[in-house]
Formats: sequence, structure tokens, C-alpha cells
Amino acid sequence: MMSLPIGLSLPIILLAAYLVGSLPFALIFGRIFAGIDIREKGSGNAGATNVYRVLGWKAAAAVLVLDLMKGFLPVFLTPVAALSAGEADALKIGVLAAVVIGHAYPLWAGFRGGKGVASSAGGITALYPIAAPFCLAVFAAVLAVSSYVFLASLVAAWILPFVYLGVTWIRGSALSVTLLIFFCLIPLGITWLHRKNIRRLIRGEETKFHFKKVE
Repeated sequence: MMSLPIGLSLPIILLAAYLVGSLPFALIFGRIFAGIDIREKGSGNAGATNVYRVLGWKAAAAVLVLDLMKGFLPVFLTPVAALSAGEADALKIGVLAAVVIGHAYPLWAGFRGGKGVASSAGGITALYPIAAPFCLAVFAAVLAVSSYVFLASLVAAWILPFVYLGVTWIRGSALSVTLLIFFCLIPLGITWLHRKNIRRLIRGEETKFHFKKVE
């Protein structure tokens, strides 16, 4: 059994992470700055990309940072001092999973949320920081070539387990089966949440991303 600080238990920590993940920043900005439900505009997604299309870069940048921090902070602040390395990894993975589930199915927004890419990226940065520059570079390259944000997100997610395996091999460090399984589950989950985008891409109906002129 995990030795958690007094007053904390695994269900409480995971529930708190889910509630943090449920904070619908894209919807909040849509309500505040335009009086709209962002899910009823543009692509219909409650994420930074759709906020960019509908509200512009300033609101999108704020939503992106908040969603990244929504994933990063709960994982980074997870109390693991009294735990073994394996227990610490397992607890942080549980926290990140709860945050992403909260983002995708938010309690505060009728269980209709976003795709969880930014929240996942923030949490993975806290969990395994060395993966961040690799995934970011792949994301940028795929976006530059294809102009599809969702495709860039998928490819960046799918390289995660290979980055982990490669870094582990180069360093000669011990392989954590728990981390490897989680790094395989993350892209599967993100692929599932983007299933409509994949179908639209196959039909030739997916909207490409274009940078707007900054005013």
C-alpha cells in the first residue's frame, strides 16, 4: 500500500486531479470574451486550436498555457516523497490520467470537453521531461508539412514510447514497464479522442490550420 501523507488517500488525490482537469478554460474564455459556447463554433472542440480560429491568438495562447499547466502542476505537485520509484511513477500516472479524463469529460461542462493533448503534454513534461523537446519538434515538423494540428498531435503522441525506449537504451537505465505501458496508452487514448478528425481527414473534410496575421 502506498504511504501517502496524513489526510490524503489515493481516491482523494485522483478525484482532485479529475476536478482540476475538468476546468474548461476554452469554454470560460469563450463565455467571457465572446459570450459563446466555443463547442458550438468552428470545429466544435473545446481546445486552444478552436479558440484560435474563433477568438484569435491571444485567447488561444492563454488557453494553451492554462491547459498545459493543468496537466503539469498536478503531476509535478503529487506527493511522492515517501514512495518507492515504482509507486511514485504509478501515482503520477494515475494523476495524469485523471486530469486528461477530466479535460475530455469535464464535470463542470456537461462531460463535453476537449481532446486532452495540451493537458497530456503538460503532464508528460512533469512526468518525463526529456520527452518534451522530442515530441515538440515532431509536432512542429508534422504541422509545418501537413497543416493539420490533430495529425501533428497524433504523431507526437505516438513517438512517445519510442523516445522512452531510446533514451532508456542510450542511458543504460532500467526500463519501467509501468511507464512504457502508460506511454503506449497515451497515444491510443488521444487517437480515440481524435477519431472524428481521422474520419474527416479520410473524407477530405478536415480543416487545415493556418497562422493568422498578428495585429
